[in-house]
Amino acid sequence: MTDITTRTKSNCPGTIRPAVSLVDVTGAVVAVGLLTLLLVPATAGVGTNSKNARCLSNLMRIGYANAIYAAQDPADMALPVHPKQFQQCPELEPGEMCNNPIFVGAYEWGGKSGVGRDDFLTGVLGDPLNSKYGTLAGFGPASRPLNQILFKQGFRDHLHPSFNPQGAEQDTQLDLEVLRCPSDTGYTGVHCPSFAEKGLTSYNHFGTSYNANIFMIANVGGGEMRSNSPYLRRMSDILIPSRTLAYLENNGRFAWTVAPDQCDFLYGVPGSVRGWHGKDWTFNAAFIDGHADTIYMRGYRCEDGVLEDQDCQSHGSRCIIVRGEGWQIDTLPVPDVPTRLYFSGRGRPSYENCVQEEPDRHGEGTTCEAK
Repeated sequence: MTDITTRTKSNCPGTIRPAVSLVDVTGAVVAVGLLTLLLVPATAGVGTNSKNARCLSNLMRIGYANAIYAAQDPADMALPVHPKQFQQCPELEPGEMCNNPIFVGAYEWGGKSGVGRDDFLTGVLGDPLNSKYGTLAGFGPASRPLNQILFKQGFRDHLHPSFNPQGAEQDTQLDLEVLRCPSDTGYTGVHCPSFAEKGLTSYNHFGTSYNANIFMIANVGGGEMRSNSPYLRRMSDILIPSRTLAYLENNGRFAWTVAPDQCDFLYGVPGSVRGWHGKDWTFNAAFIDGHADTIYMRGYRCEDGVLEDQDCQSHGSRCIIVRGEGWQIDTLPVPDVPTRLYFSGRGRPSYENCVQEEPDRHGEGTTCEAK
């Protein structure tokens, strides 16, 4: 092939310099293409790592805000307690239980107005402004305790005289970045099927990408739910704050229950749970002491020897103890605390109807199950 030549300016006038050949151009294009193929996976990894870092940063801020909340709370509560905790039972006397609880507390500690239970107030499907997690139901951003620390600008309560009709809809559209994991993009095969049905993210469904640790237990036949977690518990009762989970990426909430050899009374959940950032059983979490970290989360029950036999026997528990390397959901050996919330003996109230139990799994002899 003959090179095309051109006359160009140089220090030596009249010099003829060979131009780039077609072979050179073709080789350069091929080289760039190969380099691009090599860089795409690396670039994708950088994006994933960036999202993971942002998520951890969110949880660090949430954990720090929670520590401030606990330090300022007159009751010394380790986790925020929503003011509507017992509002559905206004005449509750000391020692009485609330028999019709509508609130548990995993999500209403912070966030925007959620739209995931759109028929809650009216009974009409497709009415997101009346969601259980929404402003009109009393669970909007102005009501969520940790928002007061995370967002200095504050939010307007829907009962305030200056609240305009458009406020409830605006509350569903808030972009509260610290409470939205960038990898929370929709249904992942675990948690609520309505995510897939309605095309929702956890952030849009509940108003937050993260759930608070409200681990509870109750007798299978019914009765009072008792907290075996930091929820409704004083900070002074948590023996190891640096190990005790406070908040977790929401798709990890059921991770400890999916192993059939450990919680065989559940169905409707997959055999494995992949975290939002691409690894099985791996989730970001914030701890009671305020720090955040990535944990490998598989549940363990008493038979696995995680705790001393004495602790297991005293609780008569089945699929209740949840611990792993560097983390724990329970607060044993500190005794369970009463919640005054009544459990009917069916379903799992803190799971928001996302996980079901098989009818024939309620055999006699099973005394305790985790909520």
